[in-house]
Amino acid sequence: MTQEVSPVVCKNCASRLAKWCYERHWWFRLIREPLLFGMRSLAWWHRIDARKHKVRNPECHGCIRFMKAELEEKSATFRFLDEHIGKKVSNLRNSLLTQQELDEAKRYAREEFGKKREE
Repeated sequence: MTQEVSPVVCKNCASRLAKWCYERHWWFRLIREPLLFGMRSLAWWHRIDARKHKVRNPECHGCIRFMKAELEEKSATFRFLDEHIGKKVSNLRNSLLTQQELDEAKRYAREEFGKKREE
């Protein structure tokens, strides 16, 4: 499988934010997981493989951020749904976390992005 350097710029670590929400709020999984299934289905339909992006941190391999970036380019359906649902889910997720956690996720993403660009 060919890996390319990803043009995606991470602003926060979605994986960490979701993990923290899952740990504290069992019901958040009931909201997020069906949306992820929908994203994965659309990605499959558009032949998008988020694992092809070259990343520095193994935790980032296959991150939904890469899938989302490609879906934004290729899928009008995704763009519509993300505009109407995605922002609401992000706001809900952020409301379940502390400002310290949100800052930590931003810091982590900046550090990982900086490492990728240095290589």
